[in-house]
Amino acid sequence: MNKKIEFDYNNKHYVLEYDRNSVRLMESQGFSLNELSTKPMLMIPLAFEGLFIKNHRTERKATVDEIYEHFKDKDKLLVTISEMLSETYATLGGDTEGQEGNIDWEVR
Repeated sequence: MNKKIEFDYNNKHYVLEYDRNSVRLMESQGFSLNELSTKPMLMIPLAFEGLFIKNHRTERKATVDEIYEHFKDKDKLLVTISEMLSETYATLGGDTEGQEGNIDWEVR
């Protein structure tokens, strides 16, 4: 199960998380996991904004920016975001053994 970040801000409950669709949209907007450490001024804001896509897509950018500014322990937040992104990318591969409806295939 992917990690989630939950908090309350201005009397609203937020659940931030990624899924494949949110990361795909982030990438279409210029996000690159490989550039997270080399272009942090571009990638960190995109990564944080991307957390809102799945459950809070209509949240205003100004509100998202304000929330980011109020987050405590940003170093831990950035580590958590990196882990969450890695978990989401990992869903592209991996074994789905035991899941109903899986397709058996072979190479000939």
